[in-house]
Amino acid sequence: MNPFRSLFLFLALAVALAACGPAPRTVAGFVVDVKSTSLTEIQSFTLRTPDGQELVFKVGALELDGGAFPAGHLRQHMALNQAVAVAYREEGGERVAYRLVDATWLQP
Repeated sequence: MNPFRSLFLFLALAVALAACGPAPRTVAGFVVDVKSTSLTEIQSFTLRTPDGQELVFKVGALELDGGAFPAGHLRQHMALNQAVAVAYREEGGERVAYRLVDATWLQP
């Protein structure tokens, strides 16, 4: 998929969802840690942003349309140092991811 199309779809979804309820947040960076119970069951992951912040996300129910991918794919992104964009909500003081897409605009 064209990287600009992925970015456009990601941002369009974030804007549409913002109009429907609590404002979702987005961030992009590189996966530096994954906590899981199996190869496909990811509980949480840590993302390092370009400015050096390390943010921990719980994995919620993920949207898988429009170029989004399942949480199990995060291990590949970590191994290959490929950037990820995360759409998330703050719930009970925790960041809960609900959408994961390639952040091709951040590739080293």
